Amino acid sequence: MKIRNQKEFLTLLKGATFLAAGGGGPFSLGKEIVETYFKDIKEFEIDIINSNQLNNSEWVSIAAGMGQPSASTTFSPQAVVNPTVNAIKAMEKLIKELLITKNDKRFESFEKFNALSPIEVGAINVAIPLISAYILQDNIFVVDGDAAGRSVPTIDLTPFATTQPVMPNMATSDGDEYEFTVMSLKNYQDLGTAYSKLMEAGLIGDVTGLCLAPMSGETLNNGNIVKGTLTDAYNIGIMFEENLSSDERIKKIQTYLNTKAQTPRQLKLICTGKVTAYTTQTEDVTDLGYLTINTDDNRVFTILIQNENIIGQFDDETYVTITGPDSICYLAKKDGPLDQNEIYENVLISEKFSKGEDVYIHVIAIEAADVIKKNEKLMASWNAAYKTSRYYGPYSDKLWTECK
Repeated sequence: MKIRNQKEFLTLLKGATFLAAGGGGPFSLGKEIVETYFKDIKEFEIDIINSNQLNNSEWVSIAAGMGQPSASTTFSPQAVVNPTVNAIKAMEKLIKELLITKNDKRFESFEKFNALSPIEVGAINVAIPLISAYILQDNIFVVDGDAAGRSVPTIDLTPFATTQPVMPNMATSDGDEYEFTVMSLKNYQDLGTAYSKLMEAGLIGDVTGLCLAPMSGETLNNGNIVKGTLTDAYNIGIMFEENLSSDERIKKIQTYLNTKAQTPRQLKLICTGKVTAYTTQTEDVTDLGYLTINTDDNRVFTILIQNENIIGQFDDETYVTITGPDSICYLAKKDGPLDQNEIYENVLISEKFSKGEDVYIHVIAIEAADVIKKNEKLMASWNAAYKTSRYYGPYSDKLWTECK
């Protein structure tokens, strides 16, 4: 797949926003980033390749940005993208000038990064690796996939965090690429916490660029990626632009994910209704809170938020309806093409709710990929993440076993 113009890029970001499980940053910021970097460029080319095209001699890195979602509307496009470009350059220098010279055998075949992989699906962390690859102009591809199949609140909720060494890692701000931070820590949970503390203290910028887990293409394909999610995002984005009823749109997305996606997944409509409460507070650059919906069938559904949607439950039931890593996604209850102000995630919902605007949405569940759910270490990390939202139970697959 190739992204050749702004329209195609924005179509991709619409679908990525939907798949992001309420997080991943607002579509509006993704749109501003694309329009800024391609302001006077009508045609360009960014190659998105199937991960199976990468072999053991080709190198890929996880490229991402890290910031507080509720503050994302204050970020400039350059402040979002440039730190990651710096991080990629600094990581290549670190490997070539230090690690190879110290006979680190992991990098014997390293010459440069051949591809970048998104850390998650979402408007911002899809835009960042694509534009980074374009800026670097060194025949760098972007992998059609990501490390979560959705957006996630912490680095340790990715499969590479369970399989790849923490070192080397790279964090940079929007400045000199030689001003970087590398941390020797025992696991990715500690690394994410350390990055958060540095950001909170203002030491590595409001948005930090990350370059993580350099690995061969063969290693990437060995359980470290949810395949095909950028193609999924693009195709779903097209559905957002079509003249469909919202019910038709849900059915079309469901059929696509079940039968045509490279990584097939189940989808189920949880409820439809009006947002009646939205509240978050910031702790360690994480937005924690909840969203409540009064449903069309006179029930109450509550979603617990850690940047992204983590847990969902009906108030009249004693068990949770859905837990991460399964995704809780939003779709506007509107017929016809959806415009920018109808591509819902938590930042947009918060803005509209605070202004007293009505927000009517479908709440949609998407099953996590097997590469996520069958990784026991990763699922243990998800169980730990639940506790931050004060849910102390296990992962629940009740929604999907009832589907079958």
